[in-house]
Amino acid sequence: MGRFLISWGVGAISLYLASLMLGSHMEFYTVWAVVWGTLLYGLLNAMLGKLINFLTCPVYLLTLGLSRFLVSGAMLLLIDKFLAGFMVEGFLWAALAALLTSVANTFISSMIKEKTG
Repeated sequence: MGRFLISWGVGAISLYLASLMLGSHMEFYTVWAVVWGTLLYGLLNAMLGKLINFLTCPVYLLTLGLSRFLVSGAMLLLIDKFLAGFMVEGFLWAALAALLTSVANTFISSMIKEKTG
C-alpha cells in the first residue's frame, strides 16, 4: 500500500510539473483535480494503454517506443473530457505533457530510489 501511495504521489508531482511547464496549454484548477487526474491517468494507462500498445505493436516497434507518448497523450485527452478542473488544449499539447510527465516521473523516482537504497 505504501508503494502505491508513493507512486501516486510521484505521478501527481510529475503531472503538476508538466502543467507548470506547459502554462495555459495544460491546467489543473484545483488540488483535487491533480489527485484524481493522477489516479485516472494511472488507471487508464494501466488498462487501456496496454491494450492500445498491443494493438499498435508494429507502430510501437517502428518508432522504437516513441508512440507510447502518443498513447499517453490520448489518455490525457480522455481525462480532460471526464474530469472537471483539468484542461489540455489539444493532442499535441497532451503528447508533450505525456513526454514531460514521463521524464519528471523517471527523474523523481530515481531520486527516491537513491535515498532509500
